[in-house]
Parts: sequence; structure tokens; C-alpha cells
Amino acid sequence: MCDDSSNPLRSVDGLWDAVPASSSLKAAVTEFTGAGRTVAVEPVRAVAFYAAIGLPFGYLPLLANGITAEQLTVFVGLLFANAAALVLGHGYGSR
Repeated sequence: MCDDSSNPLRSVDGLWDAVPASSSLKAAVTEFTGAGRTVAVEPVRAVAFYAAIGLPFGYLPLLANGITAEQLTVFVGLLFANAAALVLGHGYGSR
């Protein structure tokens, strides 16, 4: 986990550490997820990481030919998808 508090994209684990250890919700979630948490999170993080790398290549044809009014929605969608992929894939490979 990153100790830099100025990082706006810090790991979600930092939020988990903020929950008091005596919380019954924390105990229930820990018991429910256990090791399965990494099984579910890591593949999503990996796909998002590589999507964040590949999505900008979708901008190239739009920018090379000029963005028309019809293509503006596609371009904005690509921007939002890339931003989401950057956030979701941020911690991939750091462990």
C-alpha cells in the first residue's frame, strides 16, 4: 500500500484500514470475502490496467480524421472509459 497521503489514487485498502477493527461489519466482510477478495479483484485490476494502455489507440482514427458531431459521443465515451480503466487498474502489479 502506498504511504503517500498526497496520492489522489491511493489504494482502496486505505479506506478499509479506516474502518475500526471492532466493527461487526468489518468482521462479517472479512469472513465472507477472505482470500476470495484477491481472486475477484486482481483479474478486474489486470483487465483495467491493460485497457488503460489500449484505449488511447481508439483516439487515433478519430483525431486523424477530425471529430464530427456524431463521433463526439464516441470520443467522450472513450475518454470516460480510459479514465475509469486508469482508476481501476492503478494498483495492478504493485504487490
